[in-house]
Amino acid sequence: MRSPRAALCAVAAAATALLLPPIPSGQAQAAWQTCSFNGRAEACLVAGGSTSFTVTFRSDGKQIEMEKVGEPWTCGQGDREECGKLLITEPSNGRTTLATYRQTSSTFLVRSERGNTYTIPF
Repeated sequence: MRSPRAALCAVAAAATALLLPPIPSGQAQAAWQTCSFNGRAEACLVAGGSTSFTVTFRSDGKQIEMEKVGEPWTCGQGDREECGKLLITEPSNGRTTLATYRQTSSTFLVRSERGNTYTIPF
């Protein structure tokens, strides 16, 4: 027979699970961060995974989707960074642009074929 304390803990744990459901995987709570677009700092939200993600800019609500394509290669000092290509899609108009990226330990640096540059923290 379980002790009254163990039974009470089990009931409390079950009640907590019902009241506070877990955050679904891949949908962590987002917080505004500081990104850069063409050298201008902007508040942004970054959501998604390591190969495909969405960036939303607070100033105008514009969203862009970035997806790594092809095989990445090592780059940077001591080959400790990752470089590669990505597709940037603007869902609002369907426009897609090819870009190159360099991923450091804390930042994702992007330059598109249209000449736009992005700095995205992660």
